[in-house]
Amino acid sequence: MNNEYSLQQPPGQIAPSATPRDFAAMRQHQPSQLPFGINATMPPPTDAQHIMQRVDEVTTLQRMLMDPNTSSVIVTGNPGAGKSTLAALLFQRLLQARNAGQSAPSRLVWLEISPYTTVPDMLAAILNGIDAGDPGLFLLKPEQQMQRLLDALRDPRKNALVVLDQFEALLYPDDIQPGVAARGALPFFLALLQQDLGASRLLLTSYSSPFDEYAENTRVRSCLISRISIPEGIALLQQRGVRGSPEELSLVWQRCSGHVFALALFGALLNLSGISLSYFLNSDDYQPMWAGDVTSHLCAAVYHFLNPIQAQLMHALCLYHESVPLSGILTTITGEKASGGQTMTVFEHELNMLVQYSLVQRTYNAERMPLFILHPLLRHYGVEHYLDTPEQRTAGSTSATGLRLAPNFGDTPQQNDSLQAALSQAHMQAAAYYLHLARETAPPQEQRQTLGDVEPFIAAARHYCMAWRWQRACDLIFAEHLHETMVQLGAWNTLIGLYTTLLPPLGVIARQDQGLVASYNGMLYGRLGDYQQSISFFSQALEIQKQMGDQQGTIATLVNQGEMLRLQGDLEQSYASFEQAYVLNEQVQDQQLQCAIYHNLGLLYHSARDFELACNYYVDALKLTDESSSLNKGMILTNLGMLLYQQKQVREGIAILLAALSLRQRIHDPAVVSLEKFLHAIETKLGPEHYQHLCQEALELQQEVFSRFVLLNI
Repeated sequence: MNNEYSLQQPPGQIAPSATPRDFAAMRQHQPSQLPFGINATMPPPTDAQHIMQRVDEVTTLQRMLMDPNTSSVIVTGNPGAGKSTLAALLFQRLLQARNAGQSAPSRLVWLEISPYTTVPDMLAAILNGIDAGDPGLFLLKPEQQMQRLLDALRDPRKNALVVLDQFEALLYPDDIQPGVAARGALPFFLALLQQDLGASRLLLTSYSSPFDEYAENTRVRSCLISRISIPEGIALLQQRGVRGSPEELSLVWQRCSGHVFALALFGALLNLSGISLSYFLNSDDYQPMWAGDVTSHLCAAVYHFLNPIQAQLMHALCLYHESVPLSGILTTITGEKASGGQTMTVFEHELNMLVQYSLVQRTYNAERMPLFILHPLLRHYGVEHYLDTPEQRTAGSTSATGLRLAPNFGDTPQQNDSLQAALSQAHMQAAAYYLHLARETAPPQEQRQTLGDVEPFIAAARHYCMAWRWQRACDLIFAEHLHETMVQLGAWNTLIGLYTTLLPPLGVIARQDQGLVASYNGMLYGRLGDYQQSISFFSQALEIQKQMGDQQGTIATLVNQGEMLRLQGDLEQSYASFEQAYVLNEQVQDQQLQCAIYHNLGLLYHSARDFELACNYYVDALKLTDESSSLNKGMILTNLGMLLYQQKQVREGIAILLAALSLRQRIHDPAVVSLEKFLHAIETKLGPEHYQHLCQEALELQQEVFSRFVLLNI
């Protein structure tokens, strides 16, 4: 999102080289080839044997989307009301119509938002889903990202329906992904929803709508889902194997208030318990279940009747906000790598039973590997009652007739040190699973080119944080050079989310690391254009680093602060920050930091259009680069080439830019896409033949240009 001239990587250690390996075969065995930050790209099951088809509501929703004055529809309702299922039914109807050659959108995209999804993650997934992917999207400003999506959706050659399921995860972030810091440009996206999208439409599911339903001239409509009708409710219960008189089934519908998930839970409860319908409805033992929050009470009753293996599966799944394969679940349960055999077969059988009862949702990745996730209501209950064991649930819970009774529905959730300790240990095992996965599938550091290459490390760091092992998360981030990789790939919002959980008041890490993380947050916020937050974090970092006597850290922070001030347009204060860094580094004599200072001074004078000074500083910076700093060298060459091109030294500029292009492509710099686009724009302007002639002249001139700047070693 920063301009072409900004430094792409802050000062930091360079990753050690490793022996190249072929990871293509390993990657195809990864449990997730989903877009980064997205939970699922397939809708939940909608087969008529288990799911009410809700034809009238689906038709109503389809008509709303067909309205030429509507761009987006938000399906709203309480958790468990059936929003996702309704959207899935429409999605499947349109998919079948398209496959039959009938009128339907040419592109159908389903994306399930997770608590970790950022707006750039979502935009990238949408664009890829409609065959309009942009490898440089993450490096664009929010306004440019939105325009890129808007243009793609308006493309008259292909119309699209994009479903954003569980959009409330973006609107109302919870405590595992704190604050809107990691959410990116949500207001820009909400504005896009209200624009004319041509023949394309967006369908969202959420607890509520962020728009005023009474506002005039809005292209966003809401569709409230509250409950299903009595006939539909009775049919749903019968689908789930609930047998009873019409009066009994109507009474269940009434007590569940027509809530879809509550009815599904009751069907699961009846199958798990073996207790008769009349006993649940009429026994004094179960009258408390029908009072107050019935859905929550049904969750408690379902957990109560799980067998030990089912309980272990549910306890493991409640730790994950993302879809995971069976191997991940078993590693979380046992603390060891799942090795197949009879144990896995038994767990797989019980897991399939939980899927059949709609307690666990099964989806698939691109390779058709099954992935599993809990409904948020069951996950929330499972976390609050994590210490409950089958033995505890059944102890003393039988009636005079010998029937197992439900728990005390008045129990308050456990909030104590024992619960936190148990959850912490479980999250450590979840982190261990992701680290094992990373060892099997992640390329060496210098070969990591996509966010998918580092996703297991990111997941492990998150679980360390949820285990209150913030220092281990911090150490992992630095050891695997996630900062450098994610900065290069433009995943700045995601990185801010990680760093925010490490810092007080949410996390506790070593004081020196705290200063470094605060400095990085300052840099990231600056690049995102949130200068107030950037200044705040830089102030924290400088205070800590000066207290610790960390001169190198202070210099790096001053350099990054200077970059932020330059991006803000405050060139005078930017220069003052670089000057402080320069004076301090005269004592430290750190060559890498000196290179960064010179490079940033070049960027500063470039912005001020003092091309001579900018050129001198770029050259000084290049002289301090070596074989271990190819990334910085590539960026400096790019900026020097841009400067010469701007000065109408076209052949000289192209000569430098072609050298930068070759270097950055050789080291697989993800940000090289900006340079590639710039050169492609020149080719488009000049025409292929003229451009090729220009490049040939530039290459013949290359050594002369390098000699002119005393860059013979480039």
